[in-house]
Amino acid sequence: MRESRDWVDTILPYAPATDSPSYALPQPRPVRPPLLRPVREILDHPPAVRWLVRDILESGSLAMLYGPPASGKSFIAFSMAASIACGVNWYGHRVRPGPVIYLMGEGIAGASRRLRAWQIRNPDAKLEAAPLFLSRRMVPLGETEAVGEIAAAIEETGAGRPAVVFVDTLARAAVGLDENSARDMGELIRACDTIRERFACVVVLVHHSGHGQDRARGSSALKAALDTEISVSKDGPTVTMTSTKAKESEGFSPLTFCLEAVDTLWADEDGRPVFSAVLEPCEPPEREEQLGKNQSMGLAVLRDMFHQRKKIATDSRASVGIPIADWREASGLNRKRFAEVKKTLLEKGLITQSGDFVTPVEAPGGSERIRNANSDAQAQQPSEPSERPLGLGRPDAALGQTTGGTDYEEF
Repeated sequence: MRESRDWVDTILPYAPATDSPSYALPQPRPVRPPLLRPVREILDHPPAVRWLVRDILESGSLAMLYGPPASGKSFIAFSMAASIACGVNWYGHRVRPGPVIYLMGEGIAGASRRLRAWQIRNPDAKLEAAPLFLSRRMVPLGETEAVGEIAAAIEETGAGRPAVVFVDTLARAAVGLDENSARDMGELIRACDTIRERFACVVVLVHHSGHGQDRARGSSALKAALDTEISVSKDGPTVTMTSTKAKESEGFSPLTFCLEAVDTLWADEDGRPVFSAVLEPCEPPEREEQLGKNQSMGLAVLRDMFHQRKKIATDSRASVGIPIADWREASGLNRKRFAEVKKTLLEKGLITQSGDFVTPVEAPGGSERIRNANSDAQAQQPSEPSERPLGLGRPDAALGQTTGGTDYEEF
């Protein structure tokens, strides 16, 4: 009996009191899979290719949508976000529906108008009931607690795992970081990857292009880290999406849209109607329309001289054309620039040369085919969307020609 008591006295001093906090045993760590696996396993069980937006955004990827200001990139991002949240095809591309998080740092005032315009054009999609969540402010991704704050906000929505997180724009999300620093952009990419891996979602960065407009602004480390990169450009009324990097596919063929004005049926403080716009698919501009500034100006000057001569000259004289020396003097270009302009226009078949005379080639039916080539053509075309922020005025044409006020904001 004494021996048993000694055993109890030995054990009890080390036993926790009944009113003491309980001591939880450490949880076992999850078993990690082997580091290496045979190639046969990969070939026999290939991973499924899953698309968030078919042929454009692959599930679980890191993507960037970039372009100059007012190129229409945010219109593209908002339309994608609405389509994914509502589960409707994005301009013929099937989407995988799911909750959408849109982190905003600029253009906040215009977001509601763009989404309202999309809602009006897609009434059956029920956007008002869709799991689309917009931030009231941007969270700088360079801050230590940024990912935790974003993750907590996502969980608070109660919508479940998001299908995609948009970050608009990268510049606002990179406050405190140097866009030209590979190290700083590495921090931003790590934050995006953490969000992407935590929620198994796509992350889309909306960014500005660099000075040359042919690449995204900042360090080349950005492009190196991307799975998908998409360039957005605007030529007159035409917005073009081009695949500039598709890590695991051939990329999609260029897509072209025009911005079409939509009355939001809202009014400003003075009772005037408020307008925004939606993307509408359109045909790409003709190849010969894609002229540089000097080429467009040179062609416009030549056409004006030719039409003026036709008004005052006989048919035989008009058929001779314009002396090249007169055309160069009227253009105001130096000899080198003028020679480049003449060579390009000849190659494109937009002018003909006979000795020292040139003649513009009229488009079929006498219609103007070179956008911005002369003021008459500009006057006949619908006005381009205004970049002013209010978005007011009633459109009289599909592209937003108005009787007063501005058409709609554009970012």
